[in-house]
Amino acid sequence: MKEFELIKEYFSFSQSTSGTVVEGIGDDCAVLSVPDKRQLVTSVDTLVDGVHFFSDTAPADIAYKSLAVNVSDLAAMGAKPLGFTLAIALPKVDEAWLKAFSSGLQQASNDFAIPLIGGDTTQGPLTITVNVLGSVKADKAMLRKSAQLDDDIWVTGHVGDAAAALGLYEKAQSSDLNEAESYLLQRLLRPNPPITFAKKLAKLAHSAIDISDGLLADLGHILEQSRCSAKIKIGSLPLSEQLIQCVGLEQAREYALNGGDDYELCFTAKHSMRNKILNLAEDFKVNVHRIGTIMDEEKGNLQLVLNGKPYQSKRPGWQHFSE
Repeated sequence: MKEFELIKEYFSFSQSTSGTVVEGIGDDCAVLSVPDKRQLVTSVDTLVDGVHFFSDTAPADIAYKSLAVNVSDLAAMGAKPLGFTLAIALPKVDEAWLKAFSSGLQQASNDFAIPLIGGDTTQGPLTITVNVLGSVKADKAMLRKSAQLDDDIWVTGHVGDAAAALGLYEKAQSSDLNEAESYLLQRLLRPNPPITFAKKLAKLAHSAIDISDGLLADLGHILEQSRCSAKIKIGSLPLSEQLIQCVGLEQAREYALNGGDDYELCFTAKHSMRNKILNLAEDFKVNVHRIGTIMDEEKGNLQLVLNGKPYQSKRPGWQHFSE
């Protein structure tokens, strides 16, 4: 199968488009119209076989996650999705694999209301690069550098589930998982960033980041760029019942702090926004938890407290490059 035949067969699926897409797949470039008084935001992520997903992961799950992790970046900015491009290197043309991959990509495209508008295919080790485009009201993007003194620190959803699921993947290949284990594995394979909630949150929050490398690591980026510190109450971490059931409370806390792959949001907002944030979360059926406070101390200092006493995390966070 030649390149353009492959694109037509597997990446020209029917999907809804917004009025911002003037021209999508079929030309040298896609053409988008950015509304007045809005700014364009963009992000790109590359997922590599054996690094970001297991080689035998179902292709529909690989596709879904490839788009979800990028949509999570748009959510962190409070952006409305406009479109995405896909560049994929394939070892060979496996039509059954491509059909399943296309199905998962189309489902994610529909779930997150973001159309595929172009991309590239080539031969090589399985590598997937997704570039997402979105828009925000001018100067209203939630930035890492914008946290303010005495801000509340919030987290959406639950954290730690995906990290715990890494240890379940191999087990799932040889035996049945129980209900709690299956839930955790689904959280790893198909993250669900709160994109619609985040678009409205931009009116209420000062700063935000998506939790991809672990809560402590990602919150640390906010602290560094906002030149502030923070206190986190370990007892307030949002832990799912399934996570505690599978690994116990102590280990669940470690996964929540340093696990990564959650693709939930960590954001900060002033005290007076508490009720509005809770009401917004209820409207969009998103769980939110207040876990700490921004403080004006040594830049980057992060205090962890459990029952009024200092808490020391025992699990290292994710590093993209290690010695």
